[in-house]
Amino acid sequence: MKKFAWVALFLLIPILLSGCGQQSSAPTVSGPMPSFTAEPLPTSTQLTPTQTLSPSPTVMTVTNTPTITPTAEPDGCLKPSENYERISITGHQLNQRTYDMLAYAAQLYGGVIDITGSAITQGSYTRAVEASFGTHAGGGAVDLSVMAPGTFTILEEDIEPLIHALRLAGFAAWYRNFNVLYEGSPVHIHAIAIGDRELSLAAREQLAGPHGYFWGYDGLPKDAGNPTRDPHGGPIVCHWMVEKGYPNKTATPSP
Repeated sequence: MKKFAWVALFLLIPILLSGCGQQSSAPTVSGPMPSFTAEPLPTSTQLTPTQTLSPSPTVMTVTNTPTITPTAEPDGCLKPSENYERISITGHQLNQRTYDMLAYAAQLYGGVIDITGSAITQGSYTRAVEASFGTHAGGGAVDLSVMAPGTFTILEEDIEPLIHALRLAGFAAWYRNFNVLYEGSPVHIHAIAIGDRELSLAAREQLAGPHGYFWGYDGLPKDAGNPTRDPHGGPIVCHWMVEKGYPNKTATPSP
């Protein structure tokens, strides 16, 4: 019986192998192969060439702050006091501010003309000399002799150094030759204290008016024609004068 079983199994194996081989073979397909058409991608998904972007240049905005360099102040400038007490010097009335400025100018000058004493020929707060056209009617005005003491000799070599010293001390100062103001008018230096709060209108015109010191003129008003240029080289401008509004300060009446 066992012998018969093994013979049957041996005969069955080829049959089983034959069936498996047929099932694993690919089916035969007759006729032409089907064709396929590739559809385009939607527009929204189409690819575009890659662009290489150059970096944007950096724009720098530079704000230039102007550097303001103050004009160099001349050596010797000294802001005067604000003492307006009235005093009398050799019979001429001044305020203390004007006298202090004269004393400082005398120190700078160092010459023989006594500008704080005997050389004063006209002071302030006076209308005694009509030819002064009102410049001495208020404070800050003074006339100074330029003659050697006790003589009629003009100290010509002292005129420019004294003018310069007076201007450094804060005066608008000019030399007036013979006959300039009227027939027979004496030689002298005419000086106006810059920034004096008690200046007459005429004196302020000599500082900042159309014929004035700060515009480079001789301070003498002209009925007609152009004003005369300053024969002493133009104004000396100290910082304290600028603080008071010069040279653009206009000549206006006192309040």
